[in-house]
Parts: sequence; structure tokens; C-alpha cells
Amino acid sequence: MNRRIRGAFLLAVSAAAVTLTPFSAAPAVAASPFKAPVVTFEGTGPGTVTATLHNPNDRGQCWAEAGVGPNNDHVFFGEAKPESLAGPRETIKTSLTGLQPGSTITARGGCADTSPAGGYELSELVTVAVPSGKPATGSFGN
Repeated sequence: MNRRIRGAFLLAVSAAAVTLTPFSAAPAVAASPFKAPVVTFEGTGPGTVTATLHNPNDRGQCWAEAGVGPNNDHVFFGEAKPESLAGPRETIKTSLTGLQPGSTITARGGCADTSPAGGYELSELVTVAVPSGKPATGSFGN
């Protein structure tokens, strides 16, 4: 009978040891730093500016925006349609049309972090000249 008690006691102590063993989890991996987009702006035709926009992040969406007109009205390139947003590690081209030829706009890109951490990053604000005539072809005359 002592043997059975010792066996049961040993089993109970072993179970307790397993239960009381400290829980160890894998170390948490920090999310990569969230960055502003890499963006360039170019006058591509009369009244049109095109943004080449790259999302350098592994999450989120990026866009291009501008201040237009005498009141510096806020507008989005590509009318903020889904195809004008750069997904993770994606590069897109999107345009802003109907601008006053010969004017200037201020433009920048932004990225929104769609992870639970949230937040956003903006690129530098730049001034862009809006083309006023036909692009040069390299020929003269009519």
C-alpha cells in the first residue's frame, strides 16, 4: 500500500512541477519602423502633374496630395480612388488633372499605418510647376 501512495504522490508532485514551470514565450518581434512614402512629382502635360509614389513599408497605404489654387485647396491625386493608393512595397503613378496651366502647386505624399499601432508619416512638402503648353518635342516650326 505504501508503494501505491508513493507512486500517486510522485505523480502528483510531477504534475505540480509541470503546472508550476514558468511559461516562456518566444520574444516579441517589433514591427519595422513606419516610413513616409518615396514620391516624385512631374509636370506631364498642360494642367497635369503626375506623382510616382512608392510605399516602402510592409503595411499600410500611401497617397499623394496637393494644395491647389489661391486658397491652397487640399486635393488628392487620382481623386483618392483605390488605384491611386500604393499598397505595401508597391509603386504607382497617379495624376492630378485640370490644374491651372502655368501655376504652381504644393505637393507631398503620405502613408497611413493600417496596423493596430496606427499613425501616419508625411513626406517633405515641395512646390511643383504646372506645365502651360505642349511638351517640347525637340523640333522647330509648325
